[in-house]
Order: sequence, then structure tokens, then C-alpha cells
Amino acid sequence: MPISPDDIRIHTRPTVRTARYAVLGTGPAEAQRVWFVLHGYGQIVPRFLRHFEGVVPEDCCIVAPEGLSRFYIDMPRSDGAHLQRVGAGWMTREAREDDIHDTMRWLDELYADIMQQSPHAAVGVLAFSQGVATATRWIAQGRVRPRAFVAWAGGVAHDVDAHAMTTALQDTDVTLVSGDQDQFVSDDTRAAMLSSLQAWQPAATSVVFAGAHHLERTVLGPLLARLSGPESAARDR
Repeated sequence: MPISPDDIRIHTRPTVRTARYAVLGTGPAEAQRVWFVLHGYGQIVPRFLRHFEGVVPEDCCIVAPEGLSRFYIDMPRSDGAHLQRVGAGWMTREAREDDIHDTMRWLDELYADIMQQSPHAAVGVLAFSQGVATATRWIAQGRVRPRAFVAWAGGVAHDVDAHAMTTALQDTDVTLVSGDQDQFVSDDTRAAMLSSLQAWQPAATSVVFAGAHHLERTVLGPLLARLSGPESAARDR
């Protein structure tokens, strides 16, 4: 007798797993500004941080959490060549709410740990591609209140509370960045993404560079440096 979907009963339960993150630049205890940077689909933090080479300000700490789901990027091959490239992701449509919950808890715990070491630093959030949706969910929860938020070539989450985002971003410098040859971002898509950000922070701006779906160092460096230092951050707390 064939098994129907109704015959399969799926259960969930919390478990403990080991997450990882990378730090680049000044250590948290010495940093005057801390950037939490969220990678895109299929990236792992060591590879993602290569794009930050030569553009991190001396007083800046880059903290890159990695998505909890790692996988082989290439399709299986008999010679095992598919085992060479590993990527990570933030979530899929399968068990979506569980993945979101686990990711938010992971980001909150990491944020608390880093900021305990660097309580007076200014905080920024930069997210690339798939990481943008995760970043907006994280900001909406209210634990992190960034002084700068950079949404790079990715769409915002549409299931976040608009009032929560407006409150969280009311004093935030918000920037949308994308390449003019990005295969995932058309002119119409870019306009829709900017409109979503401006609904939360009317002063949000857009930067378009000559390039495709990648981080561009000539744009990245000035954005990292634009985050204000601890004196103004402390004033606003």
C-alpha cells in the first residue's frame, strides 16, 4: 500500500550544534566600530571575507557569522570533484520557520558576545545577496540597532514588521548597493528594493557601481569607513 503525505508525521525538537564565525581587522576589545557582515548564498566566511582585503579601517572589527547550513555546491561526480567546493546558506523553504528561529538565536548570541567585549563601539550591519533578508529579520527583532545598514544586491524580507523596522532604522544610515550588470538585480528590481528600504527609512540611498553580483572594494571601503566612531555612538545611547 503506497504511503500518502498524511501518513508521515514530522516532529521537531531543539538540539545543540556548533556555529562558526570569522573576525577580520582589529579585535572586538580594541575596535571603535564593529561591522557584522552576512554572506550570500553558497558562500562560507573565509571566502566571503576575501572581498574585504585592503579596505578595512584600522579601528574596525569585521565579524562574519556563517549560515548554519553547509553543503557541497557542485552536483555529485564519480571522481569526487564535487567535494572541493563547500558553501553555506541561511535557510530554505523546508522547515523555514525553524531555520529562521535558529539563525536569529545564533546571531543574537554572537552579537551579545562581541558587544560585551566592545560595549562602546559603533555598530554596522552589511549583508550581501541572500544575507539581506536574514539581516532585515535580525534588525526587526530589535537586538541589534545599527548606525549603518548596507543591503548589497539582495531583497529584504517581506515577513518583518514594518513598525519594528521603522523604529530600528530611524537613526540609521541605510544604503542599497548593486552592480549595473548584476544578473539578479534589474532596474525594476533595484527600484523596488530601494522603495522597501525607504518605507522604513526615508533617507535610504542607492549606490550603483559598474559590475556584476559581487562585493566591489572601491565601494565597500568608503562604506565601512563611513560608520561613525564611538563618541557619537555613545551620545545616542
